[in-house]
Amino acid sequence: MILDEGPRTVLHFLKRHLQDKGITEGDNVWFDIDIRSPLPIYDQIKRGVREEILKEKLKEGDPLPSIREMASQIRVNPNTVARAYRELEMEGLIMARQGLGYIVISDRDQVRDSVFESLSTELREPILRLKKSGISLERLLEVIEKIWKEMN
Repeated sequence: MILDEGPRTVLHFLKRHLQDKGITEGDNVWFDIDIRSPLPIYDQIKRGVREEILKEKLKEGDPLPSIREMASQIRVNPNTVARAYRELEMEGLIMARQGLGYIVISDRDQVRDSVFESLSTELREPILRLKKSGISLERLLEVIEKIWKEMN
């Protein structure tokens, strides 16, 4: 594995895959895999699928690439893609269909609710520490707003 190549774009592969399934150019799905990220690759794949559902580039009933196709294109072990798909299936976002492969079974609202639930769990402990330290809600919201604006 070459470590210098930066993020691997899945754009071209998914574009071709979706075109084969009859999905048009304007509906391309893509996300990056960064092999230098501390986030495991299977989590990056899950995050990418969730983001594409939230952006409505993937909709309920849309197919995902096969495990073998995805692994080949992003040059990772098929077990990594299988783990991502299995976890997305356990979360109720995708489902394996005999002869069809994996398809999206959740819509944007369901994914958004799931993301907010997960975010709430992740933020609970740091927010509790801030509250115990005497940081006001107003100050916390100011910091969040500042970070939000810096991202644009």
